[in-house]
Amino acid sequence: MVATYYVGTCSWTDRTLIEEGSFYPPSLKNSAERLSFYAQNFNTVEVDSSFYAFPAERNAHLWVERTPTSFLFNIKSFSLFTFHKTPLSALPYFLKEELPENLQKRSHLYSSQVPKQWLKMALDAFLSAISPLQEEDKLGYILFQFPPWIEKSREAMEYLSWMRENIKGTIAVEFRHNSWLSEENRGEVFRFLRKEKLSYTCVDEPQLPWTVPPIVEATTPELITRFHGRNKSAWEKKGAPVEEKFAYLYKEEELNRWKETVNKKSPDVERIFLMFNNCFRDYAIVNAQQMKLFVGE
Repeated sequence: MVATYYVGTCSWTDRTLIEEGSFYPPSLKNSAERLSFYAQNFNTVEVDSSFYAFPAERNAHLWVERTPTSFLFNIKSFSLFTFHKTPLSALPYFLKEELPENLQKRSHLYSSQVPKQWLKMALDAFLSAISPLQEEDKLGYILFQFPPWIEKSREAMEYLSWMRENIKGTIAVEFRHNSWLSEENRGEVFRFLRKEKLSYTCVDEPQLPWTVPPIVEATTPELITRFHGRNKSAWEKKGAPVEEKFAYLYKEEELNRWKETVNKKSPDVERIFLMFNNCFRDYAIVNAQQMKLFVGE
């Protein structure tokens, strides 16, 4: 079995990338034109905006039209589905109306506060919005990135099982608290993910007391790695802006070591996703282009 490599970035419209001006030609003035250009250079991208607001089905149709047949979109889950604090204003109006009256008056919600039946309705609406991608075989994975305060627990694992029951296709799970991948727990966690057919997502990030180690493992036919950079001082700084945290340009030798590690796993999987989330200026673009060369794509 020969694995197909998908190498790309976790945004194509990052403000600092556009302002930096080294990747997109100046003649490209909007997101649509930039997506078409991006897709001439890479075979996949991650959609980050869907974390902050429901994607629009019309946009999904347009994404299909503006990219080659083999191009894949990876969708980051809406914040509410991953235990994050979610502004009520981020919800579509029809979902707000279906909330219990006492919740309609809140400014923010957590998934633990809403009825499970309503959460299922919201999840179905989210999946419907991205269904054009799935129908055209242009959906790579849906990323469920847990926040760093979610530790390994029976409740969290039951929630993942519930998500698996209600979602078709590849579900990528990214843990951000090291209890999930401690020496004591990682074997159980990987067995659980394999049983539920959930794709473990490896991350490369600064090593801090709470972060997860960069363990590479395939629990489905997909091997997924996301590169957050290694700007340790920014991650340790309280209140550091997102741009500063991801301001890290990988060295070629760092990427080469990753290529060698991933290649060892390639005979066991069908698709390998190498996604660069160091989205500061053109850092993610440069590193993704380098990785493409390293893996022969």
